[in-house]
Amino acid sequence: MRALGVDVGVRKGLDVVVLEDSLVPVETRRRVPVEALPAAIDELGPDVVAIDAPPAWGSGGGSRRTERELRAFGIQSYGTPSDPTKGEGAFYEWMRVGFRVFEAAAARGFERFRSGSVRGKAVEVFPHASAVVLAGCLPPASSRKREWREQVLRSQGVKVETLRSADQVDAALAALTGLFAARGRCSALGDPREGVIVLPASALPARAYRRCRERPRAGGVQLHFPGLARCSCGDPSCTRMTAREFAPGHDAKRKSLLWNLARDGQEAVDELRRRGWEVPPEMR
Repeated sequence: MRALGVDVGVRKGLDVVVLEDSLVPVETRRRVPVEALPAAIDELGPDVVAIDAPPAWGSGGGSRRTERELRAFGIQSYGTPSDPTKGEGAFYEWMRVGFRVFEAAAARGFERFRSGSVRGKAVEVFPHASAVVLAGCLPPASSRKREWREQVLRSQGVKVETLRSADQVDAALAALTGLFAARGRCSALGDPREGVIVLPASALPARAYRRCRERPRAGGVQLHFPGLARCSCGDPSCTRMTAREFAPGHDAKRKSLLWNLARDGQEAVDELRRRGWEVPPEMR
């Protein structure tokens, strides 16, 4: 699976990050003109394109339903007005650029997502909202945006060392959201007729998100993300945090470890059988 994340800028152009299942960015590009995006899509061959911008003006009022629903979760966002004349100011230029990005994606067969599967579609994402959903909490008031979002990416196993700017971090969050959505792990808020924001979780909480708690540590601050726990693979070198029992792909690590242990004790054999995993032939 391959997801292309696009962070939209006005003067700086687009920042592009490509993520695959390994969660190592396989491509990062800066200052990509909108006109060059179709060729980049052809070259990079994504399964989904995730764009940090709305696809069109709203259908009524000063904001869309998707933005109002986000605010109910405590996630603030800019409203997309319904009247294009209200969006004529310089502030809304990034939205107009975003519209062109969706058009460029559609020119290469990635029509705007409305419902169903996101594969082969261009989806609207919001990196701040994605980070909050993945962390299970809002950023602490004292945190720096890039550092906090990088920490969220690390908690999901994404390698951030090659991300050279805050915009590339946002493009990576967009790509990660697209990757999760392509696997079926997603929610879409809003009215499909005017545009939905895709979030990287199958279910959302019943109440608004609270702020993350900070825990002091030597050399800095470590954030506590509610809902995340250490991966249970048992590999001493694994420091991954995950909302599930295992980080992506680490169930195979656990199985391999149990196979090795099964040759020395019944407890590992019992766990293999309990999980429905194959037992080493000589232990049957």
